[in-house]
Amino acid sequence: MSKFLEKIRRYEENEQENPYADSRKLKRPTNEGLGIYPTDIVNPKLVNRKVHPYNKKFSIGHWERTKDDDLFYRCYKNSSEQFKKETYDIFFGHKFISTSGVEYGSVMGVQSNERQYKNLLDIQEKYGTRISLTLNDMNRPLKLLGQQELTEFLNYLQKFYDDGVRSCTISHTHLMRMGVLQDRFPDMHWKNTVNHCIRTTQEFYNYVALGYNTIQLDRDYNRNLPELKRTFKEAQKIGVETCLLIYESCMPECPFKTEHDIWQGGVLPKMHQSYWGTLKNTCVRWRQHPALNKIEPAVANPRTGTDVVMHDKSDWDDFANNCDYFKLSGRLVDNWSEQNEVMLRGTEWRGKAYGVDSFKTIYDNNLIPISPWLKGLSVFLKDVDVISDPEQIKKDFETHFWNKPEAITLQKVLKACKNQCYKCHKCDDLFGEKHVQSILEA
Repeated sequence: MSKFLEKIRRYEENEQENPYADSRKLKRPTNEGLGIYPTDIVNPKLVNRKVHPYNKKFSIGHWERTKDDDLFYRCYKNSSEQFKKETYDIFFGHKFISTSGVEYGSVMGVQSNERQYKNLLDIQEKYGTRISLTLNDMNRPLKLLGQQELTEFLNYLQKFYDDGVRSCTISHTHLMRMGVLQDRFPDMHWKNTVNHCIRTTQEFYNYVALGYNTIQLDRDYNRNLPELKRTFKEAQKIGVETCLLIYESCMPECPFKTEHDIWQGGVLPKMHQSYWGTLKNTCVRWRQHPALNKIEPAVANPRTGTDVVMHDKSDWDDFANNCDYFKLSGRLVDNWSEQNEVMLRGTEWRGKAYGVDSFKTIYDNNLIPISPWLKGLSVFLKDVDVISDPEQIKKDFETHFWNKPEAITLQKVLKACKNQCYKCHKCDDLFGEKHVQSILEA
């Protein structure tokens, strides 16, 4: 066995003192030197907390493919004050490369450049919106646990820490287990990645024991409200925040996900390719299947994804009251400068564009259906007429597909269906499609 692997083995078996033992302010490890954290109280300030229905509710992705490095900054700057109040944080990607060539970065294969990062620091300073480093690569190198690479990685993180970054998504559970990160950066807000696929309350506790103080939940919770309530109840007891990914258009428990995550952040960027452009027989196939997307661009059979489905304020409250904040995808957005440079909550219906300055407007006016407003951030082209009057929106949406009585009924069912499509078929029936046991049959 190499000296490197022997050192790791000794740490794990506690045969020698772990030099990276945890020293977080709130507690000590229960098993000294192994990076195991008690799951009693993580943050006393968050115990039995109350959550706001929409303020500090959205975690949004920074646009890292946009050629205009300042566009995101300008659009966020021009957004309403209420929009900014509703933003929990802005997450951005980056990549660590050691002197020996070990790489660890973002699963999406994109990252912010120096100009974009500077703009994000300015946003944090000027508007008080937290920015969050994302290192969610599912290619988690073993060598990153070695002394040289680990020292370089800690120095890499130190730059962000010194700049004022206090939130980081990190996928490398072995690093979290060692306690080295919590020791070196005691004020960092550590998030697991949604790619860990936390689907149960027990899994929630497992990741809390690793030292994460925000648990990002799998999209399966979008169809399992009872489990979301159980998890949040436990999170309130111990002062851990929860985040739910509510929109990404991925099929439930996709069998291609692991390979997708590894290739999209690994070999494909080096080939200047994307997963969706290279492999057309997975999600590209069923997302574009005419039988599943035949009504409107914003109306698709819910089986094609595990996005949250909410019809009205009561549905929103069911989820918003049982989760600290929601995550929206967006780092692969490729916007361009010929747009109105302001972020809106927007949607489309029957060829018309609709946009309001905040979710508060949607919530207060109960602009149903709620779900189409949650597809991400909207920045419309300059020559597009955007309807923003709530009364006009209500009038136009009276005929919206998701406002039909049978569609409303389905939306209520989806909150707790647990994606057991093979024995349900209510989505297929609403869309008039044949019953299939798996969306892969499309």
